[in-house]
Amino acid sequence: MNHKTPSQYDLEQIYGKETNLQRYIRLTVGEGATIPALIGHELLLGFCSGLPGLMGLALRNRFYTLSFKGFDKNAFIGRHVTLRCPRQTSLAAQVVIDDYVQLIATSRRQDAITIGAGSSIRSYAMLNAGPPEGFIHIGKDSSIGQSTILYGNGGLTIGNQVMIAGQCFIVASSHNFKNPDVPIKHHGFTARGITIGDNVWIGAGAKILDGVTIGNGAIIGANAVVHRSVAPGIRVGGVPARELGEKTSPTT
Repeated sequence: MNHKTPSQYDLEQIYGKETNLQRYIRLTVGEGATIPALIGHELLLGFCSGLPGLMGLALRNRFYTLSFKGFDKNAFIGRHVTLRCPRQTSLAAQVVIDDYVQLIATSRRQDAITIGAGSSIRSYAMLNAGPPEGFIHIGKDSSIGQSTILYGNGGLTIGNQVMIAGQCFIVASSHNFKNPDVPIKHHGFTARGITIGDNVWIGAGAKILDGVTIGNGAIIGANAVVHRSVAPGIRVGGVPARELGEKTSPTT
């Protein structure tokens, strides 16, 4: 079972008094940012984002690292990458962000998204730190597959040398629904957080639900739905996920 203490959030109460412009600025540049900051952000991304080939890669590397202090000069960013609140994102050396990835750091944390050295994010993946205080932290030499979606509302920590295949869905929050007379969208949400250890392999299409901890060396089968924590070295699969076979050798 999961014993993480949940946090409760109601975004309508937190952000309900925003104007449309304030909301756009918060979701694009960051909470409390100015209109000049928004204009500069959109000019920069509008110029650099879609440039093809080696020249485009070089110009993005040059201008993004000058503008966003968390971007290492040896990180590589492909075409049409969505960067929301990029000043709250850190990319270490040799990180590869493929074309059409979405990095959405809409959180009050300055370390909303951090990606460790040598890690890669494949095309069409989405990383959304999640308001108001969410984060996604990925370790070294890890890979996120095509079209995988990560939500970090309650905090999502992924270790070193983790392989997450394509079309996975990992969400560190869950909607409340206690009052049947109130639409679910107005209930707010609970966030416990998810921790994935080192040397974990998550198969294609797997779903990891809020509050789960996956231990070092564990293997999650394709299309599994994981709603309980997984011990180090265990292989699980199925809907809901259950233990399969013997332990492997977990990384310590």
